[in-house]
Amino acid sequence: MPAPQAESAGMRTRWTIVLLGMFAGIMVAFQIGKLPAAIPTLQRELGLDLVEAGWVLAVFHTLAAAIGAIAGVYADRWGIRRVAFAGLLATGLGAAVGGLSDGLTLLLLSRMVEGVGSITVLVSAPALMLRASRPGDQGLAMGMWGSFMPTGMAVMTLLTPLLLALAGWRGLWFVNAGLVWLFAGLFWAATRGATDPAGPGGAGPGPWRELAVVLRRTGPWLLTLVMGLYAATYLPILGFLPKYLIEHHGYSQSAAAAWVALAIWANAAGNLTGGWLGHRGAPRWLLMIVALTTMGVAGWLTYQPGFSGEARLVFAFVFSGVGGLLPSSIFGSVTRHAPDRNRVAGINGLIQQSTNVGQLATPPLFAMLVAAGGWPQGPWLIVGLAAAAIVFALLLRRLERQG
Repeated sequence: MPAPQAESAGMRTRWTIVLLGMFAGIMVAFQIGKLPAAIPTLQRELGLDLVEAGWVLAVFHTLAAAIGAIAGVYADRWGIRRVAFAGLLATGLGAAVGGLSDGLTLLLLSRMVEGVGSITVLVSAPALMLRASRPGDQGLAMGMWGSFMPTGMAVMTLLTPLLLALAGWRGLWFVNAGLVWLFAGLFWAATRGATDPAGPGGAGPGPWRELAVVLRRTGPWLLTLVMGLYAATYLPILGFLPKYLIEHHGYSQSAAAAWVALAIWANAAGNLTGGWLGHRGAPRWLLMIVALTTMGVAGWLTYQPGFSGEARLVFAFVFSGVGGLLPSSIFGSVTRHAPDRNRVAGINGLIQQSTNVGQLATPPLFAMLVAAGGWPQGPWLIVGLAAAAIVFALLLRRLERQG
């Protein structure tokens, strides 16, 4: 008989399941983190230009941008543990196929497969974490969840130069496939006692009706828009920074990757700080605005002329670290704006869908602006996106004050 969940009265938070959920997200983040430091190698060996490299970075998010919301609804219906496990298997499959690529087309298709796997993990894992947490710990658990992306990206960005030197870019892809599959087995075994109340074809309203229940509420829309715009600002600034440091400041590939990995790791610290501040009662809308304002300014400065490589890294650290206040604030607000606890994955799906739309669209746009007018032109896109997100965060503030 499955063990009862922490959501039941008087039960403790099951931190092992919370951590496994976070590590499932980290496995997905590895597939994003392996790209930035590998871009120069991919360009050289596959003959890619900057815009094509931008699409390799972004196409991971293509199908996830289209199916995130409905994937969240199906995760609630089919069972979040089952869906997370299937997503991990698919993510590993995409990485394995990518390692066999001999050109741009198959590499792009493999990244799309990775993306499909990732969205199923990212809508189900946080819902599993919430069900394993007692109400008083849910904000902290979501703060931990918010750190999965920078943690995974940073670790893999740091490891990528070593793996490239030892096994080439194909070996990097195969190592990632193996890691994801190994973790999938551990996840399935270790979460055996977790309640998975829905079954295949679970009873209840159809998935589109379930989604409509979420879409009729204003809060999920505002959370979705803020998170999507945040994601749109984040990936271009740090995704292209290793290339910039190598070409304009003479950094080695390993040094550029290491410094950018540390900058990404600062985002994880920001996420944990944001989760703790929200848990202590800080207004989450205010944390969002502080993050977005800082990202707009620091992101713009990162690629402006006249600065040393060290100064650009300082800007990147500030951009990433203070920006980390936002994801944990978004995820910590989900339960407040969900119609009920059984529709949390639906809101997570909306949020992940908007995140993937942002990450799909902006790297190629950023690269096009750079190609047309030089590196200083790209960050103007970031400034505009951050300003738009601030507007939606202010609307969220008004909604929450109304009650």
